[in-house]
Amino acid sequence: MTAESSALPGSDRGGALEGVVVVELAQSLAGDFAGGLLADMGATVVKVEPRDGSPLRRRGPGIAGEDSLYFQSENRGKYSVVAELPELGREPWLAKLLETADALVEDLGPGQLESFGLAPDSLLGKNARLALLRISPFGQTGPLAGERGDDRIAQAFSGMQFATGFPDRPPIPVTVPLAESWSAILGAGTLLMAIFHARRSGHGQVVDIGLYQTALRMQEDVVIRYHKTGAVASRMGTESATVVPANVYPTRDGSFIALSGAGDQPFARLCEAIGAPEAVKDPRFATSAARLANRAAADELVRSWVAKHDVADVETHFMEEAVAGTAVRSVDEILGDAHVKARRSVLTLKSSSGRDFLAPAPTPRFSRTSTRDSVSAPRLGEHTASVRASVEHIAARPRPDVRSANAPDAGALAGVRVLDLSQWLAGPAAAALLGDFGAEVIMVELPATGTASIDGPGSRGVGFPVTNRNKRSITLDVRSARGREVFLDLVRLSDVIVENFRPGTLERWNLGPPELHAVNPRVVILRSSGFGQSGPYAARAAFNPVALAFGGMTYLNGFPDRPPCRDGVTAGDYSTALFNVLGVLAALLRRDRDGQGQVVDTAMFECALRLTGDLLAVRSALNIRRERAAGDSPLYPSSLTVEAVEGRFVAASAASWSEFADALARLGRPRVDDPVGVREELAKLVGAVAADEAARVLRRAGLAASVVNSVADLVQEPHLWSRGDLVRRTDPEMGEIVMHASAPLSARRRRSRS
Repeated sequence: MTAESSALPGSDRGGALEGVVVVELAQSLAGDFAGGLLADMGATVVKVEPRDGSPLRRRGPGIAGEDSLYFQSENRGKYSVVAELPELGREPWLAKLLETADALVEDLGPGQLESFGLAPDSLLGKNARLALLRISPFGQTGPLAGERGDDRIAQAFSGMQFATGFPDRPPIPVTVPLAESWSAILGAGTLLMAIFHARRSGHGQVVDIGLYQTALRMQEDVVIRYHKTGAVASRMGTESATVVPANVYPTRDGSFIALSGAGDQPFARLCEAIGAPEAVKDPRFATSAARLANRAAADELVRSWVAKHDVADVETHFMEEAVAGTAVRSVDEILGDAHVKARRSVLTLKSSSGRDFLAPAPTPRFSRTSTRDSVSAPRLGEHTASVRASVEHIAARPRPDVRSANAPDAGALAGVRVLDLSQWLAGPAAAALLGDFGAEVIMVELPATGTASIDGPGSRGVGFPVTNRNKRSITLDVRSARGREVFLDLVRLSDVIVENFRPGTLERWNLGPPELHAVNPRVVILRSSGFGQSGPYAARAAFNPVALAFGGMTYLNGFPDRPPCRDGVTAGDYSTALFNVLGVLAALLRRDRDGQGQVVDTAMFECALRLTGDLLAVRSALNIRRERAAGDSPLYPSSLTVEAVEGRFVAASAASWSEFADALARLGRPRVDDPVGVREELAKLVGAVAADEAARVLRRAGLAASVVNSVADLVQEPHLWSRGDLVRRTDPEMGEIVMHASAPLSARRRRSRS
């Protein structure tokens, strides 16, 4: 074999995406993270960087003289090639790479590919099966398409920031970059859908996602609730808007416990655990609705008990009593935890100088096609020569061609049948996303044993029309002999099973993976739980607050002088839903390669941990322990939120404080480039005008800016309606509703059934 046709060194890591080749043109965290998720699952990701390198190499702290640890954490396992954009069409080997790749990830902004002769139509003309993921602040179309933006602006625009923080303080962004991360996960998942569809139709397509879109889409009940009741989701500090009790409670020794008593049975277990079994008979607490109406009393019932005990004792007791509660863990507590160690939730990487540091391990887990761990991120241009030498080998690789009778413009997942056994929330939300893109989703519901809950398993609350749209429903007692027989008949004809029961539940019903694969070896089984299918805590109860607290996100969120606060968007459940979709698609693509299904294991706490960026890295390499900082992040050091004249807020962001100084000068204001001075001048400028006008003025001055929107603002936002992010539908029970459309957009659109 000649050097020109040699295999790319280190490309034999295995994994669900083995053999998938991705070209990445990333200048922001969203693009880097999307490519990193694909590399985690075994894709060959070729990162094409300009000669001064990716901006993320310079964002955040790093080991002296090295790239930032954030970059090194999120770019592990990739190949770095140095080339400017014009060279992609001019250099034969780079053009060959694009012509034979499976996918392209880019976040350069609308019009940038086109300006260098790399318009999607041109790329698809040379590579008909190419799947393109285009991530941008506001999408490729619409009145705001050309505006600047980053995670902080997307959180403000999408309603995420408005709902995060305490009611007596300004809204703060979720500390971890949730908008960019969510866009990356959903973007990567829908990119895999496009690859899946291309293998069957022979046609590639463009996936267009704005940073704000996933944050909007994942607030499932917020828009419907506002449209039907006028309720505006707002800041509630440590509390939950829909579940009581669900809060962060201080312990006797100064720590915090995050707890959720969602649903009547979990609340009853909680009452038993705190020595108040009679509370379930109290009319104030007897139902979910009653507890919501008597929030203060229900919270005090729990708070007073927790305050009398130390955190370790509370956590141990709750674990023994099957109560969904856990300590709010700092980075040190995560690193020292037995369950984290048992599941290998933390990965050891090597920096470019050979020093070890820690990072979150890949998620989800695959039972059959795990990827060998990456060792490090690439140095700038490290693989230019080896990729060039391997282009012919890459081009000649075997590529699955799974032709189907479905029309090219059918849904990306047309022909895929999903059996959805799951209940509230990460499982059903994932199945709904699969249904959005054309899969046939059948809800398999157990016979009801009581009144339907509004806040727990079996919930049929306001968000039900979104979480369960595009699904068919059957009632089937899979625990009975006849029900099990019928279910196995369905399994024989299905591609995916989604379940989020407590680990071991399917096994008790004699429906574990061995039994399911015995009747259908090709079926992909998604098992989504709080702590995963293995490890000492696998059987622990967990809802959204528990996973976030255990995974490190809660500890970081909020103000230094107050308890850690909740995000306003149920980040634990919805992050897991997005990882669920990503894992299912990766397993389906692997099935194209070898004909076999497998188990996909998502642990909600690991999904939260995966979004914490360089939290583990800077602690292990630099001895920096991240603390709450009112939403500030080293990744976005020059961003702020200020109040406008009418009491609304405006978020602004730039690459540096000097960019703010330039913008102030353009506006005729004093040119100051220190953070304190910039904040003072912007407070004066924004405080004198309405929020909408302030955002327009700041954008015209060259800054990224947005009003901190509430849901009431969002439903009137022209950009959302122009891009089809919101739709009007008629529900048989609720009448006309306004709800989210499926997202992201694609040029070769799946049939839209939302």
